[in-house]
Amino acid sequence: MRTCWVIDHPAHFQLFRQWFREDDILVVTERQELDAMLADGFEQRILRVPRVQGTFLQKVGLGRRRQKEVRAFLRNYPVFRVISKGAPFELRAAKGLVAERWYLTDTEVNTAAHKLAKATHTLLPDSWEGSLKATHTYPGILPQAYLPLNSSAWESAKGQVQREIGLAEDDLVVFHRKLIGGGIHDAPEIVNYDQSIRKMDVHFVENKESAAATDGSAWELPIQATLFDGVLTGSTTLAAEAVVQGVPTLLISKAKRGFLTYLANQPHFFHWKEDDLFDGRFTEMTNHWIETMRSTRTSGRAPVIDETKDALNELFGQPIA
Repeated sequence: MRTCWVIDHPAHFQLFRQWFREDDILVVTERQELDAMLADGFEQRILRVPRVQGTFLQKVGLGRRRQKEVRAFLRNYPVFRVISKGAPFELRAAKGLVAERWYLTDTEVNTAAHKLAKATHTLLPDSWEGSLKATHTYPGILPQAYLPLNSSAWESAKGQVQREIGLAEDDLVVFHRKLIGGGIHDAPEIVNYDQSIRKMDVHFVENKESAAATDGSAWELPIQATLFDGVLTGSTTLAAEAVVQGVPTLLISKAKRGFLTYLANQPHFFHWKEDDLFDGRFTEMTNHWIETMRSTRTSGRAPVIDETKDALNELFGQPIA
């Protein structure tokens, strides 16, 4: 079943890559991390398309350009289905050309994309809290379909980061990635926490989106997070990837997602949703997160396990890689 896979975000690449066949085609957004991931080498035909961002008029113009380019691409390289996560223009371009147009999303706030997508199949998690109606569902969250849930890897990695950067073995080292806010729905969700985390009794190792272009970390980012005692971020994607692997994670973001509600009962997941970071409740939460990192060193990590991968395999076919 020849497929066009739409890659709009690094996590989409992580998810979809396992199903790529040699005769499939890829539509890949122009963004720095995806450039780095493409350097890994792919045999499939690839179309690069502009990232839809900027003012409303800029988004309209870029969206129309993207749709036109994709339609021509699909005419030249016909497929049976298009599978897109959160990117609607490829599905609109495929209408009348492609029999199956799959739309996946786990981001309820991206209502503009939901309305624009001309899908024949809509795939949502069981935890979905939006108004979009599903034709198919999966039980959990998407990182469970592409991340290895191997808690024993943490046992062999404990203390590795501390040794590499010259810290005492009992110091806590946290993987920190700050959300820049260039995404289509990021800006209203960002909490400025820079001042509030400076006095935390942990050592932060910063990871920036731009680093992926030079250090080759784009594919390894979700696994890198497991080398640390914990993760602090404003990114819901990274937070979910870390929590799935059992990493004590503090997400500071006003984001509301069904999959975050799904993760809320995990004892190693902490989510602060407010602007006020000098509230005593925030201090209480961060202290609890730090205590969890310390206790996890002795008790071990507990990955989050469910049947998401099996559900996607039934829909997309068995993975190639």
